Amino acid sequence: MPRIPVIPAFFMLLLASICAQGVYAASEINADIRYLYVQPGQTLHNIVRRLYPERKAEWNKLQRQIVRENPHAFVDGDIARMKAGVRLELPRRYVAKPVPFMPSQPKQVGKVVIADGQVIAVGSDKITRKLVPGDSVYVGDKLITGVDGFLQLKMVDQAQLDLRCYSILVIEEYDLQASTRTSIINLLQGSLRKVTGEIGKWKEDVYELRTPVASVGVRGTEYALRVFQSKGCGGSIDTGDDGLYIKVIKGLVEVYNKAARTEVAKGDTLYIPLPDEAPREKEISPGVLEPVVEKPEPEAEAPSSHVWWWTALGVILIALAL
Repeated sequence: MPRIPVIPAFFMLLLASICAQGVYAASEINADIRYLYVQPGQTLHNIVRRLYPERKAEWNKLQRQIVRENPHAFVDGDIARMKAGVRLELPRRYVAKPVPFMPSQPKQVGKVVIADGQVIAVGSDKITRKLVPGDSVYVGDKLITGVDGFLQLKMVDQAQLDLRCYSILVIEEYDLQASTRTSIINLLQGSLRKVTGEIGKWKEDVYELRTPVASVGVRGTEYALRVFQSKGCGGSIDTGDDGLYIKVIKGLVEVYNKAARTEVAKGDTLYIPLPDEAPREKEISPGVLEPVVEKPEPEAEAPSSHVWWWTALGVILIALAL
């Protein structure tokens, strides 16, 4: 009898999408995420808002359904009192007409350079893959990191993307060869550092990094941002809110949402609290965008050899005098 492999708890995050569909495309069920482990400080409203952005009219219904199907995750069934560390089973989305499976080769758009901790990808076929250095990533992939996860990618246009802990990122479009070069990625939550490549250097290029709070457009630059992540992890600190924090390291970026469109230059920072609010002035503390690294205590200097020599000579002279 073949041995059944043991799957770590983190990789149960999207296990149902595998069990329900195997290698087939969505037919009766089409769900992006089936399980989610609750971080300290997360609210049910924010979880629903970030995982189902296209279903805004159903947010209240989805929240009630999650409470009903996960009584263990709430204190006395109170929607506002969700327990941390528990696993939520998320609603399935039923499709009226089955979609026939059409095998196709996904477009490879990048390679994994570094993969530390809990790092997985869920392809457009709903198959979950554990990522290791040298693996490819494709258009349609949803990249997910755990509490100690870190993922570095080198894209086909030589862009570099560092995805930090508790992050969810979707590669929506990426095309270097088309007449209109395009890079569209969606950071649903988490922390990201991005060095742009060839895409974004030409005026005609389409470059967009989408988040639930605002989108970012660039023309050849480097920047770091954090969104929908109130609790710190992997060395970063708590922020107390789910807003968008961004810092430009090189070049210039344009940040825009429903309320405003703002340019951010090298060395500047920006904070946007909500999707329908304009940027606010707010000091971004060290540890918000980059992990806090404690400096090691300086080691005491060892006595030099000549000090030891003179000490030994003194002991010998004292002994002779006695």
